[in-house]
Amino acid sequence: MRTLGERLKHARVKKRYTQIQVAKKLDISNGAISGYERDYRDPDTVTLKKLADLYEVTPNWLLGKEEQDSADLFLDYLEMELTDEEIIERMTFKIDNMILDEDDVKEFIAFVRAKRFMKTQQSGSSNTDKR
Repeated sequence: MRTLGERLKHARVKKRYTQIQVAKKLDISNGAISGYERDYRDPDTVTLKKLADLYEVTPNWLLGKEEQDSADLFLDYLEMELTDEEIIERMTFKIDNMILDEDDVKEFIAFVRAKRFMKTQQSGSSNTDKR
């Protein structure tokens, strides 16, 4: 992320706000928020400070003058949504100090999905049992 707009959008999405929600909170138009995020216009200093406060970042970070704390970068990494292929390609898993190979990782992913499916089935059947 290099531009102010990219950083603004990243911070907004990280906080799970829509542009409309931010606009209402700051009492400005959602078109202004869109313009900031697309680098069509820059917020004034007061608005920049309000955005930084809302997103819990520093104005200097938004302006690209400082980098995120390494703990924040790690949390961003943990929150990434990846396809199975991207997980296998980008990540290394260790269990009992042994690296899982590609087949093990695929089995691990399948296990997690099966477990989630079983939970949804159990919660669905317990709801129907109460009727």
